[in-house]
Amino acid sequence: MSILFVVAAFITVATSVATWMSLLGVVFASISSGIGEITFLSLTALFHKNTISTWSSGTGGAGVIGALSYAGLTGAGLSPRHTILAMLLVPALMAVSYYIILVHPNSIKSRKCQTEDQSPLLKQPTDITPDEDSCNDSEEVTGTTAATSYISRLSTRQRLMLILPLLKYMIPLFSVYVAEYYINQALFELIYFEDIWLTLAEQYRWYQVDYQLGVFISRSSVNLFHTKAIWVFPVMQVINAVFFSVEAYFLFVPSIWIVFAVIFFEGLMGGAAYVNAFFSISEDVRNHAKQIMPFSYYED
Repeated sequence: MSILFVVAAFITVATSVATWMSLLGVVFASISSGIGEITFLSLTALFHKNTISTWSSGTGGAGVIGALSYAGLTGAGLSPRHTILAMLLVPALMAVSYYIILVHPNSIKSRKCQTEDQSPLLKQPTDITPDEDSCNDSEEVTGTTAATSYISRLSTRQRLMLILPLLKYMIPLFSVYVAEYYINQALFELIYFEDIWLTLAEQYRWYQVDYQLGVFISRSSVNLFHTKAIWVFPVMQVINAVFFSVEAYFLFVPSIWIVFAVIFFEGLMGGAAYVNAFFSISEDVRNHAKQIMPFSYYED
């Protein structure tokens, strides 16, 4: 479904003849991103914890490649419409990577047979007892079934309680993204430099490339540097938002290179908040509770 929506997004935007069509294409792209990300974040609970770092690095790299491809192809003379149609290669690669390259966890031991380090975050309801005999046989269940077997037995209240430990990650991430979207979508177009080697449209495109480069580097850094002080990143991002707001109004910065440097720092802060939050969740929230990791994505 994610692949179908991204195909619809590219075709709708590329063939758009009215503003509403372009906006509809953006909606399709957002739906595709939401479905894809929440699905893959659910699957990370079934793999090694380094899956979080590689996932984050991949999403950061996708941002760089996407922004750089668009800026490069349009700068080389290809029309925006043909550039977007050329991007239809992306959903094809998505299908190949998911259905052919990815090694799916088709069978794992039923999580009814829990070891001590696999205990759920919450106690099981008293009326639910594991079948001890099932721990002695060789019955295996699909990864999807095992991943949802515990959660499916919880009441609505218990499921909501599982979200509480994630709030310390969700709130900082929400704050970071509010500041980022405000900067990138509301202010970038107002910050420009006249009489330089880039046109106004090209400046905006390269701002996005610069931002995505910062995101890619920081999202790829969690195995080298990791912090649980997630609150630092929204604070720094709000400072960035204030700086860009003042710059958009007064245009006081003398060189575009200074703006590029601050945008790069903005990307570093956004990517670091993302990867450190999800990496911390993968370490702090134990096995069955990891299945609710995608709830932390809703802050985006």
